[in-house]
Amino acid sequence: MKVRVYAPPLADPSAIDADGMVELPDGATLGELLALLRVPLRPLAALLCMVNWRRASLRTTLRDGDSVGFVGLLPGG
Repeated sequence: MKVRVYAPPLADPSAIDADGMVELPDGATLGELLALLRVPLRPLAALLCMVNWRRASLRTTLRDGDSVGFVGLLPGG
C-alpha cells in the first residue's frame, strides 16, 4: 500500500518517493511509518501527527491512500 507523507523536519526523506508517497506493507501502523522515516522521539511526534487530518496514535493502522502529516508548532508568545 502507499500513503502520502508530509514529513516533519527531522525525518529521513529517503523512503519518500518523488510524489510524496511511502510504500508500506498492508496493515502497517503509524508507529511503523515513523520508524521507517527515522523520526526521533516517536511517542512525542505521534502527539503532533494527523492521519487524514485527524489525530492518530502510534497504533493507528494505515490504509492505502491515507495522508499522514504533522502539526507544526509555532514559536512565539
